Amino acid sequence: MFKGKPVIGITTAFDFEKSTSNLRDDYYEAIIQCGAVPVLIPVTEVKSVWVEYLDICDGIILSGGPDIDAAYFGQSNMPYAKEISPIRDSMEIFLASQALAVDKPLLGICRGIQVINIAAGGSIFQDIYAENSPDKKLLQHNQQGPRWFQIHSINIVNDTCLFSVFGKERIKVNSFHHQAVSGVAPGFTVNACSDDGIIEAISNESKKFVLGVQWHPENLWRKDKIHLKPFERLISVC
Repeated sequence: MFKGKPVIGITTAFDFEKSTSNLRDDYYEAIIQCGAVPVLIPVTEVKSVWVEYLDICDGIILSGGPDIDAAYFGQSNMPYAKEISPIRDSMEIFLASQALAVDKPLLGICRGIQVINIAAGGSIFQDIYAENSPDKKLLQHNQQGPRWFQIHSINIVNDTCLFSVFGKERIKVNSFHHQAVSGVAPGFTVNACSDDGIIEAISNESKKFVLGVQWHPENLWRKDKIHLKPFERLISVC
């Protein structure tokens, strides 16, 4: 249908007031730059459609967005948690779980890394500042600046998926989150942390390609082409 090009499904955000699904163009333009065909996955309650998207897409990107309902990792939502998107939560947890089950290539970005970790049985901080000791001096993880600005560095673990993607032990990234992976899911390994110890990337090395990153490479590639590499790797294995 697309002349042999891989089809990459990208999940979208949902605006309840306007009843619209939406996505920044940085995501799908990155996929086009890397030679694949992007397909936007709208938020819907129709579960049969979720299955159809898994069938037609060669790979899946779980995009950034709001907080995840803490019930998915066995907790109550705390006062410092923020907006949740219930239908999107259930749809993306399903997509991640099924992608893992059938070994479909999967890339999670910001919220997406958290969805993957939860779907695989892990947990997250509902707020990294509220749930870490005051003695632990955290960096600014919700930057006050342009989305393309690389505000802090991450340390990449050798012999991991992320290291094979970038070929470097340290890179700079942007940061727009207050939640993050805490308990790493069974079968997953930490690929990178920021200097304050917050987990910045995880992968499942037993799968064809399952990588979650806490930053937003889609906002960075226009200024720094190195940040196309996660998208290139996803597409290359599809």
